[in-house]
Amino acid sequence: MENKKAVIVTIVVLLLIFTPLTVISAFIKVGKNPLDENPGHDFKYKDALWFYDSNNKFLSSYSCDTKLCDLSAPIIDDDTYGINYYKDGALKQIEVIDEKYAFLTDGAVIHLYGVDSGGVIQTYKSVKNYNSHLENDAYIIQNNNDLWGVLGIGNTLKIILPFDYDFIGISNKINEEGIIRSDKFIVLKDNKWFLVDNANSALTKKMDAPIIDYTNEYIFVKESERIKIYNYEGLEYLQNYIINDFVILDNYIAIITNNELMIYNNLNNLPIKNIVISSGSKVTLEKNNNVINIKVNDIVIDTIA
Repeated sequence: MENKKAVIVTIVVLLLIFTPLTVISAFIKVGKNPLDENPGHDFKYKDALWFYDSNNKFLSSYSCDTKLCDLSAPIIDDDTYGINYYKDGALKQIEVIDEKYAFLTDGAVIHLYGVDSGGVIQTYKSVKNYNSHLENDAYIIQNNNDLWGVLGIGNTLKIILPFDYDFIGISNKINEEGIIRSDKFIVLKDNKWFLVDNANSALTKKMDAPIIDYTNEYIFVKESERIKIYNYEGLEYLQNYIINDFVILDNYIAIITNNELMIYNNLNNLPIKNIVISSGSKVTLEKNNNVINIKVNDIVIDTIA
C-alpha cells in the first residue's frame, strides 16, 4: 500500500509539473503567448496592427491582408492647380484620432477603422489633411469613385461635405489656435471652380479657372498663367494690371506687378502703399505686434501701423 501511495503521489506531482508545460508548449506552437498575445504591446506584431489607449489598455487589433500595412499618410494634390495651401515639411502618418478612429493603409486600400469597435467602417482611396490639423476635425477624403468629400472625425463621425466633387482644397489660413481654418473650401465640380462653406452652400460665382486663394471678400483665380481677382459676385478688380503674384495677411493684400508693389486693404479704394521694386523680387508681409512689416527679399523696406 505504501508503494502504491508513493506511485500515486509521484504521478500527481509529475502531472502538476508537465501539464502547464504542455499547455504553454501548445500556445507556443500556434504562435500565442498564454499571458498576452502581444507581450510588448508593439503597434506592429505578427501581421497585425495593435491599438491601446493612453493607459496601455488593449482596444483592438487589425489583421493585415498585405505586407504594406500601417497608419495612412495623407496626399496633397493642390500643386496641380497652383493653390496656396499650408505647407509643413515631409508628409507624416495620420495619428489615431481620439482613440476611436484610424486611417489604415493595407496594400492599395485605405480603411477608416474603428479602433474602439475593432472593425472597418469604410474604405477610401485618398486622405488629405495638409500634414496638420483642420478645424472641426475635418479630413478631406477621396472615395473609390474618385469623388471628394469632407468628414468630421472626432468623438463622432459627421459628413461636412458630401462626396460630390472632383477636387476639394483649403487655402493657407490659420486661426488663433494655430489650426487650419475649414470654414471655406475650394471645390471643382462639372469643370467649374467655386467656394463653398462648411454647410455645403456656394459662396461665390462659378469660375472656369482654378481658385488659388481667397479672403472674406475676394477670390484669386489663375487663368492661363495670369492671376485675376474677383469679388464673390464675379466683379473683376485691377483689370489693367498684369499681376505676377500676391500676398495676403489679414485684411491686407500685396499685389506684385513687374516693378511695382501695391498694398491694399480694400480693392475698391486706392492702394495705401505704392513701392517700386525690382522684377522678380520676393515680397512678404510679416506681423510684429501691431505693426505689419513689408519685406522685399527678406529686408524690411516699409511698415503699416
